[in-house]
Amino acid sequence: MRILRAVVCLLGLSACAHQAPVQTTIPDAMAGIQASLARAGAISVSHAADWTPDQTARFKQAVRAAQCSQGMADPVIGTVVGNVTLELSGAFTQGGQFTVGAVTTAPTVGIGGSASRTRGQQISLPVAYTPLSSLPDVEMSRQVGYETEMLAQNDDARHSEAMRLVTDREKLRARVTAMIDNWPLAHQCLGHENVVPFVGVRR
Repeated sequence: MRILRAVVCLLGLSACAHQAPVQTTIPDAMAGIQASLARAGAISVSHAADWTPDQTARFKQAVRAAQCSQGMADPVIGTVVGNVTLELSGAFTQGGQFTVGAVTTAPTVGIGGSASRTRGQQISLPVAYTPLSSLPDVEMSRQVGYETEMLAQNDDARHSEAMRLVTDREKLRARVTAMIDNWPLAHQCLGHENVVPFVGVRR
C-alpha cells in the first residue's frame, strides 16, 4: 500500500511539472511581423498621386537599387499584393501510466509518463514578381480587388473612385517610366542601397 501511494505521488509531481500551458502570444507574433517588414524597408507604391517628396525619394532609391542589383533598366521586382495573414496554434498533451508488481523477495515498481508541447506560427504573404514597367498595373489590380463592391455601383462614388485609381496608376507609371528612361551606366551603381520589397497599402 505504501508503494502504491508513493507511485501516485510521483506521478502527481511529474504531472505538475509538465502542465505549463503552451504560450502563443498574439501581440508578440504581430509585433514580430511588423518589425520584420520595417527591417526589410518595404516601400509603398499606393496612392502615387499623393506622395510627399520623401516618399518619392524613397521610391526612386528602391527602384535604383533593384536596377543596379540586376543590371537592367526594367528589373523584376517583388511586390506584396494582398493581405498578410497570421495563424497561431498551440497544444499540450500528456499521458502517463504506472504498474506495480511484486516478486516473492522484493516489490518492483514501473513508472512511465510522456508529455508533448507544440507551438506553431504560419504566415501567408502573397507576393507577385513582375517587371518594374508592369508595377502600375499590378498595383491598380490590387486596389480594384479591394474596392469591388464600390466599383459595382453605378453612382458618383464609383466614377470618382475609378478616376482616382486611374490617376494613381498614371502617376506611378510616369515615375516608373522616368526611372527606366534615366537608367544610368553600370559605374553609377557603386554603393547603391539594399534591394527592398514594394508593398501596396489600404487607405
